[in-house]
Amino acid sequence: MKKIGNQHNHVIAALINVILALAFMTLACSGQQGTATAPIVSATPTITTFPTASPSPTPTEGGVITTCSPLETVAVGPYLIEANFWNWVACPGIQCMAIDRGTGAFTVTQYPDCGNPFSFPNVLYGCSWDICSPDSTLPKQVGALTSATSSWSFSVGGTASDQWNVAYDIWFCPDDSCGSNGFPGGTELMIWLDYQNVNGWLYNQGPVSLAGLNWELWTATQTSAAGDWTYLAYLIQGTIITSVSNLDLMAFISDARARGHIQDSWYLYAVQAGIELRIGGIPYNHYDFSVSIP
Repeated sequence: MKKIGNQHNHVIAALINVILALAFMTLACSGQQGTATAPIVSATPTITTFPTASPSPTPTEGGVITTCSPLETVAVGPYLIEANFWNWVACPGIQCMAIDRGTGAFTVTQYPDCGNPFSFPNVLYGCSWDICSPDSTLPKQVGALTSATSSWSFSVGGTASDQWNVAYDIWFCPDDSCGSNGFPGGTELMIWLDYQNVNGWLYNQGPVSLAGLNWELWTATQTSAAGDWTYLAYLIQGTIITSVSNLDLMAFISDARARGHIQDSWYLYAVQAGIELRIGGIPYNHYDFSVSIP
């Protein structure tokens, strides 16, 4: 057997000599003068991030969840609750909501005052911009519709100077292929039940009586890269409504069809109900909602 003890001692001695040499060099250099060099710091961009939703309970647990995610969605039965802060890039800030997973009620508790309707927290039935609620009967051809009714209740907080509108947003597609590109060639039909310090846009078509109430119809053409669509808005007149029971949506659909804005061959894709936030209007409380389209 080869002896290794002496070799081991030689290696240790060599290592000690190296350590002593390095220490001597360090002491020698510490006395030299020179130009100090600033440390190099890599610049990193500032990235705005939004908090993710709080861990959600399972559907069987129900309960209230809170979220500040701009595009949060929560399914409740055949409906989908949407945060829908769709243009948060142009409106820096945070929007927060509390959503009851059992009932579908929700409250918008925070929103940045941007002056433009960059957010539409809502409840969705059907498919809108490629986001779909579970188990709806839509899309359905307009000519096959026999009835469409909806019940809804809500309240809006804030001050007298705030700007917002609470409305239905109903979407129609010329065929059965509308998805992430929206509704090119189609029609968006809004029904404003309550609004403050905002007006219709763009062309005033005058008064109309529908579903036993008085409205003012406004029309415009909305543009997008995928294609333009027709915008209709029926604004309640005289009486502000914060609750409806079995509102006859077919009355508005029939009026739009009679004016040539919707065709029988088209498809009803989605019914949404929510608030277009501009300034204030917080808290917005959505209590209950249902829609029936047999």
